[in-house]
Amino acid sequence: MKKRFLALLLAVCIACGMWVVPASATSANTAVQTAVMLGGLTSEQTAGLNAALTRGQLARMLVAFSAYRESAASQGAAGTLFTDVGSDAPLAPYIRIAVQQGWMSGYTDGSFRPDNQVTLEEVCAAALNLLGYDVTTLSGTFPTAQLNKANELGLRTDLNCAPGQVMNLEDGAVLLYNALTAKNGSGEVYGSTLGFTVTDGQVSVSSVLLGSLEGPFVAGQGTQLPFVPAVVYRNDTATTSAELNQYDVYYYSANARTVWIYSWKAAGRITAVAPSASAPTSVTVAGTEYTIGSASAASVLSSLNGGGVGQVVTLLLGMDHQVVQVLTGAQADQVFYGVVQNSARSLIEGNGADVLQSVAVACTDGVVRTVNVDKSLNFPAGMLVEITVDENGENVRSLDAKSTSGTFNENGTALSGVALADGVEILDTTAEGVAGAISPSRLSGVTLNDKDVRYYTTNDQGQIDRLILNNATGDLWTYGVLDDVRNLANTVGSSLDDATGRPSTVVAGAASAAAGATSSGNVAADVADIVLPSTSDILYGIIDGSIASTLWESLTSSTGKVAAYALQLASKNTSGVLSNILGYLGSGANYVCFIDGQNTTLQTSVKYPVVAGGIAVSKSPSGTVKSMIQLMPAMIDQVGAASVMSGTTRYETADNMQVYLWYKGQYFTTSLSQVNPQDYYLIGWYDNLGCAAGNKIRVLVAVKKD
Repeated sequence: MKKRFLALLLAVCIACGMWVVPASATSANTAVQTAVMLGGLTSEQTAGLNAALTRGQLARMLVAFSAYRESAASQGAAGTLFTDVGSDAPLAPYIRIAVQQGWMSGYTDGSFRPDNQVTLEEVCAAALNLLGYDVTTLSGTFPTAQLNKANELGLRTDLNCAPGQVMNLEDGAVLLYNALTAKNGSGEVYGSTLGFTVTDGQVSVSSVLLGSLEGPFVAGQGTQLPFVPAVVYRNDTATTSAELNQYDVYYYSANARTVWIYSWKAAGRITAVAPSASAPTSVTVAGTEYTIGSASAASVLSSLNGGGVGQVVTLLLGMDHQVVQVLTGAQADQVFYGVVQNSARSLIEGNGADVLQSVAVACTDGVVRTVNVDKSLNFPAGMLVEITVDENGENVRSLDAKSTSGTFNENGTALSGVALADGVEILDTTAEGVAGAISPSRLSGVTLNDKDVRYYTTNDQGQIDRLILNNATGDLWTYGVLDDVRNLANTVGSSLDDATGRPSTVVAGAASAAAGATSSGNVAADVADIVLPSTSDILYGIIDGSIASTLWESLTSSTGKVAAYALQLASKNTSGVLSNILGYLGSGANYVCFIDGQNTTLQTSVKYPVVAGGIAVSKSPSGTVKSMIQLMPAMIDQVGAASVMSGTTRYETADNMQVYLWYKGQYFTTSLSQVNPQDYYLIGWYDNLGCAAGNKIRVLVAVKKD
């Protein structure tokens, strides 16, 4: 499942052997990994996390996230508990425990119905039972009481599952993972009662899950693991291949049959070590500082052994990007591919004054590398480049495009029949140099043309191992909602009033302006009436159908009326006001928006044809607004786990879709679990930017039906 799959958040302190996961930053991948480690999910199930959660599987998850997880396997056959659950059924021990503990119950006909799918409210009810909450003490009746209590405890955090909707395996893992930091019926943090350490909202499960963690190790040619793993993570993403390549850093837990493999590398000339040259604990390479995580690495980088500043190295990185081993000489040779984000020239003084040029390159592995280059060369933002590192240092050169095309298969493992390498690096980019690494699953089923692919490389097996895209996903835009659209119109009008000397104390309506009776009014009111309705007018116009989607592009171009109206006024003026007005129209504006739930003002150098609701903003790597486009609206009548329906049209929802409630002229940040098509009008705003993997709902605005 693609919903909410973000990078796995592992913060591992090698020195003290602790795996710490911030509860506030729990990703689906973290929750799934925890469920697998505890025995709530199998490694095979991680390949189909969108599968519906059943009653039998829920029982297994409840036991896994309880004190009975280690004793479940020893239950053995103890007679038939339900007519449809034999004593030898794989899930029988878990069902028996879940029922005996009162977390779940069977049916009056003597059945348990283990294959029945479960809804959000049913899982919330079971989780509350697990936490020891007495249903009689909850306020209200089922399911409202259970849903409200689960929300209050944070069990529904990061869930996009609505009431009445069948949950999937991933969301089940997330909900039960959230239970670890929730307070139980006795007021204790539930995770603490299981032996986990919970401090300041962080869960440490190392003592239980990773007590047998071994490593780090560095693989050589032909290195084999001492066991066949059931769960494999490569660069913190679940995978099916446990193949070790030379210089891979790996860790494993034989008890959990889990292996973590990392192919991360940093290469270039060392520019700093700290806190001292002789005993370094951190090293800076290509503009990034890394913590040294092994004594052998510290020894190579120490000045006592000839290492340190000026040395050309390749760092082998493990968990938390800590340095595990250092390669030097010919072994340090590396090649990276990416796009220039920016370049800068600065003054250096030593043997006289000179200029140093540094180029920041976003590479396919997601790392931004800063390399010093010849001051006379030109590396504009967005340029496709190659960084080579050898014993002589670093070199940057531009690359010619190398394109390909085709359709990704359903699993995102092959492009037009050509396999993607395990651990393939994919980078989406814009012409401005904005870049972001994406997972192969993000491109499942997507068709790319030649213009969508800027560059790619293949490994010795002919598999695609690096892929640089040309704004193929739309994910590099910034999305949000425009707040007060009349503010901009009034600002325009007030400026015109000042330029023309017209009064601004009498308000003229739209009807008067349309009839040409503007002499007694002011430009601010006239412009506001002619150019833009209110945000509520726009939203309700979409809801009642008076603003059809086919008319939306015409509506969003209405800012052109500002210029037309101003020119009409100025054409009658012979005192030179026209130049002032045109000068104003060519200047910038301040757009008040909500972006990622935060009230934000975007300052632009020009005005853009955006009206209300969802907007897409293109920025440079430094954050300067380069473009602003109106998103397309669609009335949503069905909400799924990773998609929504507008009539017969299906739209996928973005992993980071923003949800807002609009009420009385104001946006309020909310979540999908708090709104539904039955009680709210839902307007989905999707990107229509021409991106091959775009057309996703980026923003959802809810208007309560009252």
